[in-house]
Amino acid sequence: MFISDLQYFLKPICGNAAILPRKNLNKGLAHGPILGILGIIKSQRRPVMFQREEWTLFRNLSTIGQKAGVPLDRLAEICCKELVDNALDAGAKATIDRTMEGVVITDNGPGISADPDYIVRLFSINRPLISSKLIRLPMRGALGNGLRVVVGAVLASRGTLTVENFGLKFILTPQNDGSTSVETEASSVYKGTRITLCLGDAIPVNRDSLSLSEVAISMAPLGDVYKGKTSPWWYEEEAFFEMFAASGDRPVEDILELFHGIKPAFARDLANGRIASQIDHHVARNLLIALREQSTKLSPAKLGKMGDAFSGFGYQHMKGEIPIKSAGIAGSLPYSIEVYAVSNDDASDTITLLVNRTPVTGDLRISRIKPSTKVGIFGCGLSHGFEVGRKGVTLYVNITTPFMPITTDGKEPDLLRYIVPLAEALKKACAKARRLAAKDSAGKVISQRSVIADNLDDAIAKASGDGSYRYSLRQLFYAVRPYMLEAFGKEPDYNYFAQMITDIEAERGEDLPGIYRDARGTLYHPHLGEDIPLGTMNVEKYQRPAHTIRHVLYLEKEGFNNLLKDTKWPERNDCALLTSKGFASRAARDVIDLLGDSEEELYFYCIHDSDASGTLIYQALTEATRARGARKVKVINLGLDPWEAVNVMGLQVETFKEASDSKRKLPVANYVHEYDGEDGKGYWADWLQTRRVELNAMTSPQFLAWLDKKFEPYKQKVVPDHQVLRSTFNDQGRKAIEAELARKILKEAGFEEQVAKAMEHLAHAAGEVDFEQIVRDGLEEVPEHRWDNPLGQVADRMAKRTVG
Repeated sequence: MFISDLQYFLKPICGNAAILPRKNLNKGLAHGPILGILGIIKSQRRPVMFQREEWTLFRNLSTIGQKAGVPLDRLAEICCKELVDNALDAGAKATIDRTMEGVVITDNGPGISADPDYIVRLFSINRPLISSKLIRLPMRGALGNGLRVVVGAVLASRGTLTVENFGLKFILTPQNDGSTSVETEASSVYKGTRITLCLGDAIPVNRDSLSLSEVAISMAPLGDVYKGKTSPWWYEEEAFFEMFAASGDRPVEDILELFHGIKPAFARDLANGRIASQIDHHVARNLLIALREQSTKLSPAKLGKMGDAFSGFGYQHMKGEIPIKSAGIAGSLPYSIEVYAVSNDDASDTITLLVNRTPVTGDLRISRIKPSTKVGIFGCGLSHGFEVGRKGVTLYVNITTPFMPITTDGKEPDLLRYIVPLAEALKKACAKARRLAAKDSAGKVISQRSVIADNLDDAIAKASGDGSYRYSLRQLFYAVRPYMLEAFGKEPDYNYFAQMITDIEAERGEDLPGIYRDARGTLYHPHLGEDIPLGTMNVEKYQRPAHTIRHVLYLEKEGFNNLLKDTKWPERNDCALLTSKGFASRAARDVIDLLGDSEEELYFYCIHDSDASGTLIYQALTEATRARGARKVKVINLGLDPWEAVNVMGLQVETFKEASDSKRKLPVANYVHEYDGEDGKGYWADWLQTRRVELNAMTSPQFLAWLDKKFEPYKQKVVPDHQVLRSTFNDQGRKAIEAELARKILKEAGFEEQVAKAMEHLAHAAGEVDFEQIVRDGLEEVPEHRWDNPLGQVADRMAKRTVG
């Protein structure tokens, strides 16, 4: 047999491996033709086999990308995003920064753990797959290898990793055997968590490495977020069983209480004292049926949405349900798809995909296909065409859902099941984007006022959380600001905006719904000793106390308030003090209207600096404004007027440079011009252009003497009519008699002795009480309470048992 014939014979048996060097064939044939051939076949069909555990793929730079689902140059980006997603899913506010120490991720959440053993287990690559995602909730991330990728990247690149919380710093060192060693130091981080990630040179970290994390952080606070429990309708039978199988020795009762609509008593009865490891597939099926009978199906609208958050983008929101296939009991997943689109003049197309508000790491590509109005989107289960129009588009897609199936270890989502609503949302969002672009390119001149008015209702909804909360004028400004920037390309002026809002309110004949204005002064009540901040919300709640004040003095200078209160001037004159910074604020004028809207007689007085703006303060209190008609009450001007300050009191005069432009002449109140009219010279109106006298030019004794003199013609204390006096006397007499009788009866009954004896019993009964646990449990149940509220409730119950 020739060598060539032998090669031909072996090839059908061994495949291409039969094409061997001639010397190997000769060596095999030395033992005889048949044995030689069998020896060759045997040696070629028994390769050397190697075995390794799955976790070892995380410790090698050549294989960790397989588990992360990205190439090595994106590994730093994925590590940062994983840590940020974990922080945001804890309900925390997160930050990420590059420092000399590495990438620092901080949050203000509940912390991870103070137990070194728990930290080590969590941050080890040889641990089993640990995840909270078996409980299906619309949270960031998916069931995967996130933390193991982070730890593996540190190990493979010879980097460092520290975790700080609860006043402890854990210095973690991943080991080649898959474990992690830990050293513990004191830390200044007591609230929240700080993680410092320093990757070695083999995994470069640059500014782009933080990009996905920053997108996740920016998206986190937008719109409404689902805060409810998981639903039994979101699980198919197999997934429900796997949740119990992965729960170990956890009580079934605890797991059942995690579901929407399930009360503790029902969970306890249904669990029947079992632990999760005792639940087989048949029992899990029955539990799922029982939960669904007890729990109503949640509407997809409950998932929440980010909303129309980006100015200039066409926005479309689609919601619904998709079925989950199962060999047993099927389920259904609610979804909320949001698409944001904006047209590009450069004809380029880009797409960014987010799942539950965080960008995915999967490879999603977009390119034009025929016809030219369509783009093809490829990756994450898609290879489909979508209608977007002829112009290039920038697309952002966010899908909110309790469970997103993934196709790789790198958490690449499977979007194929959402293809129908996704196509519809893309089409409509792009259509809106084209309409916006057409409006911009039309060259229509748009005024600032029209932009404000056209977008005001949307801005109010945004600032107020769709009417759920009050909002300030400045918050409304920032809600309108994006529209102004888009229309004019420059920063809008807040003062102009405030003026336009006042005009719009005047046209509507009412304040904008839900708006409040910040406090810019106070109202002091004599006899009550109360200082009420003059903000819109305080004014709305204000009610004038009956038979307490007869006068209200408006002061331009807040500093005189304390002087008048210290000398009991308001009490001596039954006069409230109303102060505001500079010109009388909107809230101050509203208070004047509220105070005056009463059957009780009331007088208003104004004092101010002797300067041009001071005279206008008095005028502003009396005249109509864009949002309010003229005052219903009369305001009396007490001064300080320039002719009085100079000719009568001889106070210090300050001078300043006159405006060079005659058109910029300082406005002066009408009453000054009327006073000048008596002389026929216009002297004091001109005098106020370069000079002024402040109230502060008077010493405290001078000021008090001046004010008493000015107030003397109007001075009169409050004395109600006979009916009010008689009724008040009767009320006070009754209270005095009740107090005296109570004191007498308690004394005769030995009240103090009974209290002392009961306290002894109470102290004995409370000897074993864990007060700290009572406080912690009470605050967890009602977080808005102060620490002493739970103690008071327990003390009240124990006191009733002691006395009763």
